[in-house]
Amino acid sequence: MKKNNPKLSIIIPTLNEEEGIAKVICSIPEEIRKISEVIVVDFSDDFTPIIAKRLGAEVLRGDKKGKGRQMRQAVKKSKGEILVFLDGDGTDPADFIPKLLEKLEKSNIVLGCRNSGKLDIKKPKIYEKLDFFGRKLSGKFYAYMFGLKVFDPLAGFRAIRRKDWDALNLKSDGFEIETEMNIKAMKNHFKIEQVLLPNLRRSGGVTASKFLLSPKSIIKVIRIVLEYKLEKVK
Repeated sequence: MKKNNPKLSIIIPTLNEEEGIAKVICSIPEEIRKISEVIVVDFSDDFTPIIAKRLGAEVLRGDKKGKGRQMRQAVKKSKGEILVFLDGDGTDPADFIPKLLEKLEKSNIVLGCRNSGKLDIKKPKIYEKLDFFGRKLSGKFYAYMFGLKVFDPLAGFRAIRRKDWDALNLKSDGFEIETEMNIKAMKNHFKIEQVLLPNLRRSGGVTASKFLLSPKSIIKVIRIVLEYKLEKVK
């Protein structure tokens, strides 16, 4: 399949991920690269865009800072009928993309969830343990609030068809975009599946997590969840 008519658009929003971006791009299976375009939409002041471009990705400069903005900007530019989103910090093993695509055949959205059943990192640091239990807690919270039983509901690694993305009409500008996607998908009675992933060490460490270091983003996620729950009660 020609690159000007790709089946997949692999979209990686980045903010200073020079330590992880090569690992992410290079882990995309060759058979997937042949039918894909790889778009890195970047808002970095380090070497992330240079590394990504040298590895064959199309690099877009983000219009404004914000993961949600970057994802929407990349989708507008992309051409694939299926959208695959990856985080650029090295925690999403792109070699699992075929497994997500397999499950997408019978669902609307597939999440690549780091397995909260066990922390399979040798000699985990305290920050990694906290991150692990945070994801485990978020999974239980989603199950309680919505009945959505996935290990990592805030996973950035996910696959969705373009027509379903368009139907959701997402508006979030920041990290809350995954929460908005989940909730709107449930409102539209979309089938959401998961693929379990190994727990990989984040490039730069857990303390480099943009989401964990952004109290505003965490508050926005909680607000969206509570607004949806209150709407359901009315």
